[in-house]
Amino acid sequence: MDQAGSTSIGKRILGALGACLTAACASNAPYHTASDDGGACRTDPDSPACRSSAYQEFERFDLAFAEFSERGNAFDDARVEAVLAKIAAKARADGVVLIVFVHGWKHNASEDDPNVLSFKDSLETMTGVLGSSFAGTALGSRRLVGVYVGWRGASIELPLLKELTFWDRKAVAEELGSGGVTRLLLDLDRITAGEARNVMVVVGHSFGGAIVVRALSDLITERVTNRAADERARVFADGVLVLNPAIEANQALPFVEAALQRPYARDQLPLFISISSDADAATHYAFPAGQTIGLATWRQTDLQRSYYHDRRAPEQPLPLRERHLDATTAGNFAPFLTHRLHASRQGGAVNFEMTRCDAAPEQCMPKGWTTLSGQPTIGPLPTDYPLYFVKTDESVMADHNDIFNQQVRSFVFTVIDDVVRRSLRETKPADAAKALAVPVEPPLIADPGRFTARISQIWKVVEPKFD
Repeated sequence: MDQAGSTSIGKRILGALGACLTAACASNAPYHTASDDGGACRTDPDSPACRSSAYQEFERFDLAFAEFSERGNAFDDARVEAVLAKIAAKARADGVVLIVFVHGWKHNASEDDPNVLSFKDSLETMTGVLGSSFAGTALGSRRLVGVYVGWRGASIELPLLKELTFWDRKAVAEELGSGGVTRLLLDLDRITAGEARNVMVVVGHSFGGAIVVRALSDLITERVTNRAADERARVFADGVLVLNPAIEANQALPFVEAALQRPYARDQLPLFISISSDADAATHYAFPAGQTIGLATWRQTDLQRSYYHDRRAPEQPLPLRERHLDATTAGNFAPFLTHRLHASRQGGAVNFEMTRCDAAPEQCMPKGWTTLSGQPTIGPLPTDYPLYFVKTDESVMADHNDIFNQQVRSFVFTVIDDVVRRSLRETKPADAAKALAVPVEPPLIADPGRFTARISQIWKVVEPKFD
């Protein structure tokens, strides 16, 4: 980069800092500090007593908040412990379906934040999906609980200046993924792991996906490396799902490489699911630009990997370039991709189609700002490979933040619905750890035809919300 370019960037960053000094910075404090138990949310959801509570009990679901500082520490350990105690009590009583959501860039835990509002709405919709599937069963009485993991993803409130916060917000996200969020996820997993009726799924978006990947990367690596005698890798909670994750492919490389070793059990459950969109300009263009600038002084090299090649010449290994791993998000990195998802309208319904990348390689080629070309891939993948890197387009996600629409909800709800159905079928001693339980059949997502058929069914349940 030339001196003029560096000076220009420096001026913009100084401008952003100046804006903070003139009170344009977002608050660095928790939004939910009330000691009230959140019961007011059932009768008056707009009341201050409800909106300020860290645990909110609505008519059909609960919503809890866990908020963290920029150094990755919980603002108030007693408040987090109280939230965990409430979830544990419900898990011991009738059971819980626990959905943990980690938000991304330009968002926070304010009651007026669009992600908070959309997450509440999604939980309400999810109760309808669970009700249509499990009403009248032993699992119908389980409580749906959402945990919103809040952090200072929005550090500057001025519309234009907040675009300059990429570098420091990414650094903060990485700090959170290496700090208290890991412990929170482990505590929630411990609470829900005791009985099959309890279900937990972790969802992260954008830099929230980065937090999830950083928090669980070492654990996933350990799970695929140290498998059981039958080659089954233990799943963290009941699933980990990231949407348009804003984290470089290099951060996912350790568990991807570890997962390539040896075939898996036929009924291996998914350890990690990523879905990213071609229509996401933020990760296709802004992210590579930010990484290229941020890592300008780093020394990168070419790695020799026997498993990395072009599909058209599988016997000729390619150099795996660190500059590609650093400048491309994990969900956009073509060599990692396993599936392609597309939705098409047919009258008043939507038909989903998911194709394996090895069957349609032209649909899984590099896109966005990158010098990576051809049909690069890794493999051959072992049978029943438990990592799912799904690429989609505007038919499912129209842009980086389009994660609460009808199609995306249907995809996420299908993953959760399959988890809940497995827990309904699962039998085991009451004191056996769920992570060691043997599922009775492969996960739905392992069969693209059955999986997309189920998405279409759930789409119809979700549809009234969007009429």
